[in-house]
Amino acid sequence: MLLVSIAIGVYFAFRSRGNHSPTSYFLGDRNMSVIPVAISLTVSYISAITYFGTPAEVYIYGPKYALMATIRLFYPLLIVYWVIPVFYRLEITTVFQYLEMRFNNTVRFLVLVLETVGALVYMGIVVYTPALALSTLNGMPLAVSILTLGLICTFYSTIGGIKAVIWTDVFQAATMVVGTLIMITVGILEIGGLGEVWRRAGEGERTEVVDFNLDPTVRLTFWTIYIGGATQLWMTFAIKQTYIQRYLACKSERGAQAAAYIGQLGMAVMELLGVATGIVIFAYYYSCDPLMSGRITRPDQIVPYFVMDLFHSAPGVPGFMMAGAFSAFLSTMSSVINALASIAGQDFIKTVWPDISNYRYDISVKIVSAITGLLGIALAFLASVLGDVLQTALSVTSLTGGPVLGVFIIGLFFPRGNSIGATAGLVSGTLVGLFFYIGSQIYPPITPYPPLSVSGCSGYSTNATTSTQDALVGVFTEDYSKTTSPDGDTQENGPAIFGLSFLYLSTVTSVTSVVIGLVVSYVTSRNNRKLPNRNLLVTFSARGMANSVDDNEHTEKASIEESIPIQRI
Repeated sequence: MLLVSIAIGVYFAFRSRGNHSPTSYFLGDRNMSVIPVAISLTVSYISAITYFGTPAEVYIYGPKYALMATIRLFYPLLIVYWVIPVFYRLEITTVFQYLEMRFNNTVRFLVLVLETVGALVYMGIVVYTPALALSTLNGMPLAVSILTLGLICTFYSTIGGIKAVIWTDVFQAATMVVGTLIMITVGILEIGGLGEVWRRAGEGERTEVVDFNLDPTVRLTFWTIYIGGATQLWMTFAIKQTYIQRYLACKSERGAQAAAYIGQLGMAVMELLGVATGIVIFAYYYSCDPLMSGRITRPDQIVPYFVMDLFHSAPGVPGFMMAGAFSAFLSTMSSVINALASIAGQDFIKTVWPDISNYRYDISVKIVSAITGLLGIALAFLASVLGDVLQTALSVTSLTGGPVLGVFIIGLFFPRGNSIGATAGLVSGTLVGLFFYIGSQIYPPITPYPPLSVSGCSGYSTNATTSTQDALVGVFTEDYSKTTSPDGDTQENGPAIFGLSFLYLSTVTSVTSVVIGLVVSYVTSRNNRKLPNRNLLVTFSARGMANSVDDNEHTEKASIEESIPIQRI
């Protein structure tokens, strides 16, 4: 798998030799087809943590997470018809250029710094987790594992550009899907059929999908998913450079819209496969839970444990299963590398050196790509040393998304929004997010879950050897709160406000950012009614603005290029 990824990178580097156009490197000459881009969008979203985290979530809490797949059927249509046309028609390279067009350079760089830090920290995490797996499986020193995986991904991402990233994503998607289907199919056959799987899930109280409980502290309900999950979807796919870059690489605006929606459908399929995997694993261990019996210590260890238990006698199969996780890692890291390189190129290099030649620009961004990959590797070493920083880092990266989404909502939907309001909203949303995060660390919420059983453990004999189990169960883990209780009544909880469902955090921070930003904008613009260019707004906001001002006054507004000089590629 690693060799194929390298080969794809070398192939596209060879094909593009002599072509130093930044459009080719970052946007594939804006000539990418719909299906490869759609697959790349799907795979870029699936990290090694997601690959194992969704089944673990379902194993512990039940299949309510399946509702996340349903919101991808219609919420993305708002992004497809409102957001993508704005960015595509502006012919920008990075989403942050929009912020300078709409507000000013200060807002652009504040958002840029937040997003870059979050992306780098997350990349360090996704390098570390599969590197630990490779290390323990092959006996390779962890440092060598980190360097091997990190350097391979950095290599093909740097030399091949976005075309190499997208086509390796296509290859890696096949590995992930096949691996997941094998796990589900063999698990069902071992258990005795779909009917038996569902019967055991029912006995374990893990068949409830829809819960209309209005309590915002309940981990997953219809409301947390359709409100909080929808915010997460917007936060990720409407404004993240990783995904905007792929939209802009398509041949046409219609192609970008189609790729975005098909990509969302692909993510829904992967989420449903993850849910199915979690149900099958629960049914497999329904009377002898590895957590309760002490064979593993964290929920996210359940998938690799299951793989080794199920396929211990099939040489090579566990390795192929783990290749799915490596594929998820490679797709995520390569996407971040290319996205950060485009940010550095367009938002830093072009700003400081606007007259740089294409050749020097091409060399510069490739150097930046390599440095970005090396930074990710360095952060992976830091993660391996500090250990507990993993969950903290994941939480910190999520804090930036909500406030940034709020800034983009102000810019896209509200003509009266200005740079002062956008800055105030960004700062306030971030502070509110920190408040909730710190509070949840001081008062970890107690999360009740359906019962787990060890009634059948007396005759339990695992097929996996101790060495292979130890090689996997500490990998791809997320540190669940030590205060989690199966009945929800055994431990004292802190203030209820800090027990807010994790899906609501981005909603709270983005709403705070929008409300504060709009209030400040309207207060500070009372004596200045200058409105933005209508091309910077979603269609219905632009029409509303046009109807609210005199046509003659509006025609005097400067065009985008005249009012704000943006360096295009």
